[in-house]
Amino acid sequence: MLKKYPRLLTALALASAALLPNTAHALAVGEAQVLSSLSQPLRAQIDLQGVRDLGAEELKVRLASPEAFRKAGIERDGAVLSLKFDTTLNANGHSMIRVTSSRPITEPYLNFLVEVVSPDGLQLREYSLLIDPPNYAFAAPAPVSAPVAVAAPTVKAPVAAPVPAVANRAAVASPAAEKTSEGPLAGGQYRTRTNDRLWDIAQTIRGDASPHQAMLAIQRLNPDAFSNGDINRLKSAQTLQLPTREQLHATGRSEALAQLDARKRSEAGSAPAAQAASDKLSLVGEAGSGRAEHKDGSKGSKAAAKQEADNRLALAQEELAQARREGEELSSRVADLQSQLDKLQRLIVLKDSQLAELTARLAKLNKEGEPQGDLAQVQPTANR
Repeated sequence: MLKKYPRLLTALALASAALLPNTAHALAVGEAQVLSSLSQPLRAQIDLQGVRDLGAEELKVRLASPEAFRKAGIERDGAVLSLKFDTTLNANGHSMIRVTSSRPITEPYLNFLVEVVSPDGLQLREYSLLIDPPNYAFAAPAPVSAPVAVAAPTVKAPVAAPVPAVANRAAVASPAAEKTSEGPLAGGQYRTRTNDRLWDIAQTIRGDASPHQAMLAIQRLNPDAFSNGDINRLKSAQTLQLPTREQLHATGRSEALAQLDARKRSEAGSAPAAQAASDKLSLVGEAGSGRAEHKDGSKGSKAAAKQEADNRLALAQEELAQARREGEELSSRVADLQSQLDKLQRLIVLKDSQLAELTARLAKLNKEGEPQGDLAQVQPTANR
């Protein structure tokens, strides 16, 4: 019966092709992998499956039209307009789309729509890329060996009893090691200078480890760089071997904090004993001299206690600020992911709408074909 109505047959075929995907050999556009970092020109690749023997002239990839962006609820401006797409087909058995930008990407979230045209038809694919900042130790050309990849941040509680600062230092924390050409050397090394603090170096290279883990790792690798093995007495003009990520995490966060806290308590306990011995020896001399020495020792003890309290406060404030920054970054990432989910849901609604429209068109074509079929059957009977 359908052979009598080629128009209806063609419409049914077109509708069926639209509703039923060609799963056997259809070109599949895969996920995107970001290869660049924030503040760099974008470098990403999108895997292609089912390329078969397609030639470059048969596969066209470009940024989707403004109308497609509008329907998907995505903005088509800014860095998106600088994107360029190049295809690499069957190179070593691997086909892909290379995505690049003509300018650095300064936002951590990039959302765009790609249009892929092939003999299988037209495909639209939305991508939402999360671009991480670059990971490096110190701002110098030569990076520290084994840079740490920063994952989703974890909020850290403020430390109640951090390690006391280096003895004989000013109460005001000295600035971090200057980022000059004398900073990290090739091969993951760093040359210490006067007024360098182990805490500052640890903060710079720690990646996703805690400062206390980094301090212990540096001391384990460089025991001779500390006077009398005291972690608070870093020598200058020492070439430090900087730890890898595995070495940074060799000691757990809580264990590293406990070890450093135990050292601090041990040093605090030995200080009164040394002071008592000094007082006892002073009794052998003249009374006036003994009083003077005792007075000087009291002043020094008070100054040391004040310095330790100031340093504890400064370190606690720094830990709190770090926790707040990481909390804000985590909240921002959650908001970005929620926005991405909302856009995906809008895209699903759009696809459902298109499917419903095709179904309605098919039903309409079926209804239009039925009266013509009845007329074709009745008319020959009337002519007999």
